[in-house]
Amino acid sequence: MREILSKEPWWASPPHPGQNENELEWGWLVHYSEGEPRFEFVHERPTDEEIRLRKSCRITPSVE
Repeated sequence: MREILSKEPWWASPPHPGQNENELEWGWLVHYSEGEPRFEFVHERPTDEEIRLRKSCRITPSVE
């Protein structure tokens, strides 16, 4: 049986250096337990607040 283990806001592809996170394509990284655990990217944009409060997939500031 397919069960969602976790669901996190995630970018579709990594940002370019200096790119603002508001310019990224966002969706959900969903972790399913289905035999062997598996991940799937769902192209459904989280709210701005969900993106802001995410635990993972952070953009690290560039140091110059």
